[in-house]
Amino acid sequence: MFNHRHLISLEKFPKKDIQQIIDTAFNLKEVLERPIKKVPSLQGKTIVNLFFENSTRTKASFEIAAKNLGCSVVGFDISNSSVEKGESIFETVDALSLMGVDLCVLRHPDSVIRDLSDYLPEMVFINGGEGSISHPTQALIDLMTIMEFKESLDGLNIVIVGDLDHSRVTS
Repeated sequence: MFNHRHLISLEKFPKKDIQQIIDTAFNLKEVLERPIKKVPSLQGKTIVNLFFENSTRTKASFEIAAKNLGCSVVGFDISNSSVEKGESIFETVDALSLMGVDLCVLRHPDSVIRDLSDYLPEMVFINGGEGSISHPTQALIDLMTIMEFKESLDGLNIVIVGDLDHSRVTS
């Protein structure tokens, strides 16, 4: 298995580890074709989707995936939390960690996920979108989609079309 605790950026991920993540995703994709779409891979783990920016697809995808992998998912609404009273993101995540949350999927407009992972090393962090900085899980999905049509990424020229100034996957 790859040797990374957090998924914050793909910048320092070796190619073999990215390939292993994509291969695992292809294996898990087969589970979705079964009548019962659940596997106990992460049974007993608790995750929280902590989204400080609006999201439909990323947030729902992580919640569905977590449930299909056997996780408990903490419903968290920023607008009804102590963040609205001035609690810092560090205090919020620390409190969630003390309550037994094992993994935090974080979407935030600022670059705070690296600092959080240093502050709370016992919790696992996944970057679910970091302002216009990065979105490694979206990049992995994009790579997986390409690999559904191509056997390898080697030698490919990939063109990204769209609003690149506000795209997280081009970073």
